[in-house]
Amino acid sequence: MKLNRTLLGFIAFTAVFLPALCSATVHSYPAYERENFQPHFLRVQGGEISRDRAASIVKQRFGGKILAISETKKQGRAVYRVKGLSAKSQVYVVFVDKQSGRISR
Repeated sequence: MKLNRTLLGFIAFTAVFLPALCSATVHSYPAYERENFQPHFLRVQGGEISRDRAASIVKQRFGGKILAISETKKQGRAVYRVKGLSAKSQVYVVFVDKQSGRISR
C-alpha cells in the first residue's frame, strides 16, 4: 500500500514538530492570573484609564454600588472622583488617578 505525498508530508511534520510544541512552556500569564495581583494598582500603558475602568477598580476594592463619577484635579493630577454606596449602606468618596489607577481618599 503506497502512501501519497500529502499524507507522508503530514506524518513527517507531525513527527518533527509535535514533540517540540508539546514541550514548550508558556511563561507569560495575564496579570489577573498572577499571584498577588492587585487590580487597583494596574497601570495602563499609553494613555489614561476610562471612566468605566475607574468604576470597575473601585467596585472591586469596595463593593456595593457606584453612584457618580466625575473628572477633577487633585494636587495637580487628573483624577476621577468616584462616589459609591458600600454594602453596609455607607456613602464614600474616593479618587482614582487617571494615569496609574491608584485609589486615594
